Amino acid sequence: MADANISVLSGRTGDVRAVSTLLNESAALASRRGAAYARFEAARPPSRVEHLWRFTNPENLLPATLRPAGIEAPLEAMVGSAATVVLSPGLPARIEISDEAAAAGLVVCSLADGPDGADRLGEAAGDDGYFTTLNDSAWNTGLLIRAPRHMVLSGPVHVVVHASGGVAAPRLLLIAEEGADISLVEDHRGGNEDTRVVGVTEILAGANAHVRHVVVQTWGEGVHGHLGVHAKIDRDANLKTAFCGLGSRRAKLELVTNLAGEGSRSEMTGVTLAADRQHIDVHTRHVHTAGRTTSDIDFKSVAAGHAHNSYTGLIRIEKEAREVEAYQENRNLLLSDQCRADSIPELEILNQDVSCSHGATVAPIDENQVFYLESRGIPRRLARRLIVRGFLEKTLVRLPEALRVQVEETVDRRLDDLEGEAK
Repeated sequence: MADANISVLSGRTGDVRAVSTLLNESAALASRRGAAYARFEAARPPSRVEHLWRFTNPENLLPATLRPAGIEAPLEAMVGSAATVVLSPGLPARIEISDEAAAAGLVVCSLADGPDGADRLGEAAGDDGYFTTLNDSAWNTGLLIRAPRHMVLSGPVHVVVHASGGVAAPRLLLIAEEGADISLVEDHRGGNEDTRVVGVTEILAGANAHVRHVVVQTWGEGVHGHLGVHAKIDRDANLKTAFCGLGSRRAKLELVTNLAGEGSRSEMTGVTLAADRQHIDVHTRHVHTAGRTTSDIDFKSVAAGHAHNSYTGLIRIEKEAREVEAYQENRNLLLSDQCRADSIPELEILNQDVSCSHGATVAPIDENQVFYLESRGIPRRLARRLIVRGFLEKTLVRLPEALRVQVEETVDRRLDDLEGEAK
């Protein structure tokens, strides 16, 4: 079966060229795309025996075609945004930048048009994995965001990424130059049972830069998708990442941060909420290549029905990275007897001058907590809802206010469904 899908994707040089022409990209990007596709054809697909693919069959995430089928979507500005962008497969990016952000020098443009786009693309992601290489050759909507030195924005750059039939392959590149302060919100929506998503986001944070990155995934219930987020942060830079995964049939998210400069810091918080027969597979990786760096991961998942949540988290501390602090916590809440959660925290420490710890739990709702709330006159259904909402709150509170309202409404609707499945 896997061989059949892989053979469909091989020999698609014409499709790759068609995407390049469709996006009207530069000769440098077109050449880079062609080289990436050659690497993809030569690459070995992931195997289920590989550690990071034990819970997800990569065959289910591969698209059958590389040709996009984008649908024009309206531009919906989020209140307080510095810029609003709509990305749809194969279509030009729709961009609106506030006067304040434009005056501050913020650059938001199509990746095909952006200065230095071809030069910096791949600096964080490299060819890290089969799906990254596939996106490198087949991305069909792209965005370059550049925050100049010492620029400070009061509102986020809000990017709505629409999935549609066929393949949606968004590619985002955020460059935060020295001392810049910027927030990026990725809002992934739409799609159906025919949709495959292969997305990659790269973040390059210069010295003393402060970047907040939010990824909200509410794909349609039939979507199969893979999102990779790759960050490289320089000296004394600070990256805060928040992830919320609610949609899809099957989804795999990989969050990889390279703490490449001394004094850099990365914080990740994330939640997933899976029901019915959803499968959401999350992998985080903090790589400390420089000393005096700090990382912190707090990831929570909720599952009900026959859903399956998976988490694998790696902290790697290189030999030369001394005086490092790294922490990792994963908590899983089960709302039915048929759902499942897997948790694999991992440490690779190559020197002893570190402070590092991890923890993981998988458990049902604490009936003592439910009883306590019921004894105060709160109905059981509402008591369970309050417990789940409290469990998720640490990540939800990090979302921009306007987006948080949208996400909380989605969470509440899902909790209504989950209550029925939990019986």
